[in-house]
Amino acid sequence: MPPMESASTPWNRTSNPHLGGVEVITEGDTSGYGMALRFYLPGGREVGAVSLPHQMPNRTGPTWAYLVEAHGWTLIDAGPLGAMPALEKGLQALGRRPTDLERVVITHGHQDHDGNAYDLVRTSGAELWAHELYFHFLPYEYARMGLDRSSPLHRAIFEVARREEAQFRTRHSSPGDWRWRDHYRGYIMGHRAILEERLPIHPIRDGEELDGIRFLYTPGHAVDEICVTLDGVVFSGDHILPQITPHPTIKRTHPEPIQNSLPPEHSDAGKHYGLESYIRSLGRTLQLERSATVLPAHRLYNHGRFNVRNLRRAQEIVRHHVRRLDRLMESLDEGADTPEKLASEMFPPRKLTGGGFFSAVSEVVSHLELLADSGDVFVYQDGRIARNGSNAYRADIEAMTS
Repeated sequence: MPPMESASTPWNRTSNPHLGGVEVITEGDTSGYGMALRFYLPGGREVGAVSLPHQMPNRTGPTWAYLVEAHGWTLIDAGPLGAMPALEKGLQALGRRPTDLERVVITHGHQDHDGNAYDLVRTSGAELWAHELYFHFLPYEYARMGLDRSSPLHRAIFEVARREEAQFRTRHSSPGDWRWRDHYRGYIMGHRAILEERLPIHPIRDGEELDGIRFLYTPGHAVDEICVTLDGVVFSGDHILPQITPHPTIKRTHPEPIQNSLPPEHSDAGKHYGLESYIRSLGRTLQLERSATVLPAHRLYNHGRFNVRNLRRAQEIVRHHVRRLDRLMESLDEGADTPEKLASEMFPPRKLTGGGFFSAVSEVVSHLELLADSGDVFVYQDGRIARNGSNAYRADIEAMTS
């Protein structure tokens, strides 16, 4: 078995006993772009890893796709739209081709994970595996469906979106704007083509197993997010990431066209969206062996270093959200009383530029929803928020994760 990579390996056998070593097959840049890796597990199984580039600027770095042999070659995540050449090159470095794939597993339906799914499945003939909800949502552009216009918190999101869209319309369009629109249009068309062309699909059910692989449904960052476990390793998609904390969803309702076609266990949208849903899903992964190695979809390698963590990282993310809730309560005491004011208090100015303010407000709303459900804040119809004098959220989160 090859030794652990000697250049910058911040993990050890005590914290990651299920990881035997890593081999750099193809060198890349300091963010991991262009890299191909091979991980060795103590049981003898190998895991290939290929970094897949985005076509548009992003802060998360490349998307990592993982290759395992489990009842045939299985690729976990397809990467962004346009990543096919990089994937082919990475697979070749690992001694494989797209046509060797038996299946492609999508951890969740965000464009940096499934944007390349249509091209890959159509080219390779592989079967597309994703959580059963994924296929119900494929025909829809879901970015703002399911929000409640009568909710004062959701109205704040609509208002920020309205202002940002108005500002966008008043400025001159750049080639990058048109490139993004074309990119997004191609992404949505690929989604619909998966169903229209009747490409081979397999809806995954929670707890399903395949040759040592087990699929866990972990919503909260996305309605259809899954984690994949295998031989002491958790392929976490965006559910658990090193260095960064995944963005939680806000509460939604399911799109009306699919509500009646959903399996009964998924009909209650309240169980699938929001910060509470995300924290409960983190609690579910914390029921696994804490020393299980997390292989994430982003930041596996960054600033010239590997970032391989175990499942204790999930507890750190829970603590991060508790601290954010604490800070929100302090900001309310200091006079900030709307989602926009709270977002301006919570985030540094550099994170509020471009579309950052919209993201900040939506994250604040997800936290306020949890506080409202815990009875710790009251939301007035005019959008103002006030503390109720209690701090039940801490005990509630402890119960969600214990």
